[in-house]
Amino acid sequence: MKKYTVIIADDHPIFRNGVREILGEIKNLELVGEAKDGAEAYSLILAHRPEIAILDLEMPILSGLDVCNKVLSEKNQTRFIVLTMHKEKHFFKSAMEAGVHGYLLKDNAIQDLIRCIEWVCAGKIYVSPAIEHFLTEHNAQNQSAAVQQANTLLSPTEKIILKLIAEGKSSAEIAGLLFISSNTVDNHRSNMARKLNLEGKNSLLKFAMQHREGW
Repeated sequence: MKKYTVIIADDHPIFRNGVREILGEIKNLELVGEAKDGAEAYSLILAHRPEIAILDLEMPILSGLDVCNKVLSEKNQTRFIVLTMHKEKHFFKSAMEAGVHGYLLKDNAIQDLIRCIEWVCAGKIYVSPAIEHFLTEHNAQNQSAAVQQANTLLSPTEKIILKLIAEGKSSAEIAGLLFISSNTVDNHRSNMARKLNLEGKNSLLKFAMQHREGW
């Protein structure tokens, strides 16, 4: 079983102790550090590069979102769970823009934390049930923005190819359907990925599948 390393950062020691106790119940987690402010949390993340960082949204020196933004700007792969009392949409939106994977309200954090960690370890986003409608709205807005961007940036031929990619067609199959070579299809794939700022293996396929209703 894969071990996931984790750090905790919260300026309230009692709450931090509660989180530590919950983490102790999860067999595949290894706690590698604790911090009482954002600066300490940032240093721990740089030193240990944990898979998960559980951060209080509001901490001395650096807030939880300050830490997220600093770490993500350095292309660190740490996934973030933030703990907060704030139920307002603009706090949630700021967290999503900072690349947060888990958004937990403190009044239910102890009950929700284990499930949140399971989701985040699986690469999914978890939001406290009381405000999960914010995530539905956020995803819908992102879907619309991504489709609009693609429709603006891509040529007519590229849009057709993207639709065929979303249908699961290979480069050879697309080439046959459009009467062009596979190399030409691969060139179009590279150009689309560049225009849409997509990086990594299968990133274009993932993008096409995620937004397939828009093509």
